[in-house]
Amino acid sequence: MDLFLSLCVVIVVCYVAYRVNRSSKARDSDAIEKEVEDDFKEEFEQKKIGELSVKGMSDLVAWMEDDLRNRKLEQSEEVESFNELK
Repeated sequence: MDLFLSLCVVIVVCYVAYRVNRSSKARDSDAIEKEVEDDFKEEFEQKKIGELSVKGMSDLVAWMEDDLRNRKLEQSEEVESFNELK
């Protein structure tokens, strides 16, 4: 009987921990999404909701080009460091 009760308690505790963890991840994901959206609105000028102005679009394109350039540079540095290990 004690074993059955202990097993039930362990199962309930695991279930509660799982639910709390899942809801925490969902809240964190929503908070990050909202933060990114707010940062995007602040960083790139918009005419209306969801529509970038000409300046906002050019800023976005410049940022994306810089990001792409930086990622390619990082990848090439990783390849070079890998080749040095050979």
